Amino acid sequence: MSTPPPSRVTDKEYSHDHLGDAFYTALSEYDTERRLDTLIGEFLTDEMIEGKSVLDVGCGLGFFSERLVQRGATVTACDIGPNLVDKTRARAKCHAEVVDALSLESHFGRGHFDIVVSSECIEHTRSPKDAIAQMAAVLKPGGFLSVSTPNLLWYPVVRFATILKARPFDGFEKFSSWPEMRRTLAANDIAVVRERGLHLIPFQLPCHGLSRWCDQHLQMAKYAMINICVLGCKNSPEASRQ
Repeated sequence: MSTPPPSRVTDKEYSHDHLGDAFYTALSEYDTERRLDTLIGEFLTDEMIEGKSVLDVGCGLGFFSERLVQRGATVTACDIGPNLVDKTRARAKCHAEVVDALSLESHFGRGHFDIVVSSECIEHTRSPKDAIAQMAAVLKPGGFLSVSTPNLLWYPVVRFATILKARPFDGFEKFSSWPEMRRTLAANDIAVVRERGLHLIPFQLPCHGLSRWCDQHLQMAKYAMINICVLGCKNSPEASRQ
């Protein structure tokens, strides 16, 4: 099922929006660039992107929408935070709307986009599984979903940092495991095309060269890496009957 219960938005879901300009300083430029390189640069070829309709879910400050526009896509960005939507619109020069990730199908309609990209969004919703289901619903058959989310293995570390007020975020943080992500995608007719883990070493440490080397050469250790990155393809009706 792709349609969740009626939206009951809580203040926790506006945590990033409330950060304002502090959101910029709270980000790791290295982490953001690695996710951009993976979800868009590595997973999506020029042929897949150019001229295609792309939805950026949980657009945040607009870095992913901007990169997609630069690659020739027709981009629609959405976020639950009005301030973030404004920032994305200004940065990426694309269409941007205030939309809850749990209400995509009712807002955009079923099978509307060629590609859906979402980085570090689903864990900040009330239901990551429903967020994935909504993204799958608005994808056309044969369309691609490129998504990242933090690894559940690292949740205790992140939670401890939050308790110590070493990070400003205080909203929902519902991390996923690799098996859970695969099951959720499969349940929504999304076949996994590629997988990649990021950050065997915490990106806050000044070891980015070594960290990048680990990303490139130690994918056998992806289950221990901080970020789960997956590219999936929505099965066509013909494929689902085979």
